[in-house]
Amino acid sequence: MSVFTTTAYTTDKLTPGQRRIMLAAVDEDGRLPAVANQRVLNSIPESWARTDAERGGRFLTAEGRAALAPLGRYLLLARANPETGSLSGSTGHHDMLALVRDGLAVLQDSEGRPVPTADRWQPGNWLRITERGRRLVGMPLTAPEFAERFPVGSPALWKREGERARPVRVLGWPLADGTVYVMPQDARLSYAQSKERPVPAVQLHPAPQAPTPTVTDRSDERRKTMTDSTPELPLDDELLALRGLAAAALEPMTPRTNTWEQVKALEERATAGYELAERFTEFDRRATADRWAPREWRRGRDLSAEEVEALIERWPDLAALGPFVRTLAAAGFQGFQMLNLVKQVQGRRGLPEIKAGDVVEAMLAGGGEPKTIRLKVDRTPWAGGPDSTVLSDGKAVTAVVTASVRVVEDDGTTTARLITDES
Repeated sequence: MSVFTTTAYTTDKLTPGQRRIMLAAVDEDGRLPAVANQRVLNSIPESWARTDAERGGRFLTAEGRAALAPLGRYLLLARANPETGSLSGSTGHHDMLALVRDGLAVLQDSEGRPVPTADRWQPGNWLRITERGRRLVGMPLTAPEFAERFPVGSPALWKREGERARPVRVLGWPLADGTVYVMPQDARLSYAQSKERPVPAVQLHPAPQAPTPTVTDRSDERRKTMTDSTPELPLDDELLALRGLAAAALEPMTPRTNTWEQVKALEERATAGYELAERFTEFDRRATADRWAPREWRRGRDLSAEEVEALIERWPDLAALGPFVRTLAAAGFQGFQMLNLVKQVQGRRGLPEIKAGDVVEAMLAGGGEPKTIRLKVDRTPWAGGPDSTVLSDGKAVTAVVTASVRVVEDDGTTTARLITDES
């Protein structure tokens, strides 16, 4: 088994001394330094660093490398762009701190200067793999011959024995275990089959270069090639797609028959999570830039004059807002929220003066059989809808019909309870 395999993982944690020595070994092609503290060297188990009598020393094993970089961090490093060094996918704050602490990645600005981790989300700052990170996952330090035939981002054909060739896009250089990360490009594949994955480099072949047909019966301003990329989905459709990805990522896993298959299933699930995070990040960027979208979120609406008139006809009190109805709608306010705002400003919600400690009796909102509740409130009520108010007794909140709210005399034994006809 290669020392760069991703199928060996451990839940044992390294001590700080073990971590320093094993990270130093990564810089020395896996050999543990002989001049390190002997007590710490003796504490490193053979499963992490195996003695090699022929080579004269102890060398990191797959389990040792897995202890230095758990599954999520290892995959993040292995999927780094080998040309720019940038780490794709979503990086948790804890993982980012660990990668920077161990010297496996560095946070840089757009000019390549190191910046503190506190500036992670500043525009232009990016997490990039270091030379130590490349050595850990077996990524070449310089471009191999493979990169001349298959540059990063180029198309290729993935051909396995006994199967037809599949079009893929090359995402990196060959790692030390002989695999290359690719992204299948066949639109007929299922979601699980279309995710990026490592494949043997020897199974990749150059893709034939097809001519690019051009639509010639259009003007120069509208002329476009038939191979233009597919336009982005509308935000509402993209939201549905994201929900499908989330459902697939959260789907319960079926136990596999052996450890290797279980680890592979975990790798695929982690890849699905990374893809979901990447697509959601792009979705959030587009939704932020589009001030009216997506519709399903109801974040904002550009009301027409007819729609404004319809709102005012439904809730006449909104006429007091005048042109600000459109402004509030663009900010994401619904009609009943605007109505509550008007009533609160004008003091016409119809509620008696209620303060903490008052005993209130009101009819429950929500339709169905009318029911009345009596409780002692612990704070001032607040609006719950166009015709409802929310009461709190410190234990729970209850929505009641605004018009039915009244303050009653406290008999000293009041607790939240329903009032039936018999009582």
